[in-house]
Amino acid sequence: MPLFRLKDSKVEKVNSREFRYEAELEKLMENNLEDLTGIKLLERQYPIPNGRIDTLGIDEDNVPVVIEYKWIKDSSAIIQGLFYLNWVKQNKRTINLIVKEKFKGKLEVNWGVEPRLIIVAKSFNGKELSAINQMIPSVELKKYSFYGDLFNVEDVNVVRQKRATKEGVEPVKGRKLKEYTLDGLLNKATPQIRDLFEKLRERILAISDDVWEKVGIWYCDYRTTSTFVSPNIQKDGLKIFIKMGDKKIDDSQNLTKAVPATYGYGKLNRVFKINSADQLDYAMRLIKQAYDYVS
Repeated sequence: MPLFRLKDSKVEKVNSREFRYEAELEKLMENNLEDLTGIKLLERQYPIPNGRIDTLGIDEDNVPVVIEYKWIKDSSAIIQGLFYLNWVKQNKRTINLIVKEKFKGKLEVNWGVEPRLIIVAKSFNGKELSAINQMIPSVELKKYSFYGDLFNVEDVNVVRQKRATKEGVEPVKGRKLKEYTLDGLLNKATPQIRDLFEKLRERILAISDDVWEKVGIWYCDYRTTSTFVSPNIQKDGLKIFIKMGDKKIDDSQNLTKAVPATYGYGKLNRVFKINSADQLDYAMRLIKQAYDYVS
């Protein structure tokens, strides 16, 4: 898709550029990985038998992620990625140690969900898309656009995370795999808080067709490229975490507070509480800023 710059009410085409080496693409992605994908970096060019994983990360649900880059036309990137993904599944202890060392024991790997494989490329042809759509496990595709001082990454296909199977990855010891549902989440709330959550949920989903939700035991995440808001149900209201990263939030009522770094929430770093429908308009002003941050 061509990109145009506005100048004196007229459009001027911006010519796309290409990276000189794949390493330039990798470096740019890794230096901005959490902003671009919501994934925290674990290792760069991580060596394993018979290869190196381009980027090894962990997502917002603490699920391991393998990222491979396809700088030039190279169908082997997908095969390599599947090989590396299988290695991750077979070496849970090693991944656990990497995460423990990286985050000082504050994060625990979630093996209850299948590890993810992401392929980043400038484009994908029809044969690749057809083949990938038939693959198990699913492969996530992201297409980048590079214009020198402008860079964009967008999803080619959207893959919802899947629970691990008994034949595949085992859950964390002592935990049971459980499907969390919206009804189950709302059963934990009082009628007043349930009504408040449903009104907030309706407004969040109305922001864009790109917004989707993921339900947890006490929370519900709302995402596009990454989670931008996470309402948590409490007895006396909703505790709402929003992602602002390094961007200053416009909060004239001083309702939000910084999330302590010890929580390990990364760029999901502002939090506030509401307990009545009168606060919804202002809450949505804050949430919309978080949506704009990740979009």
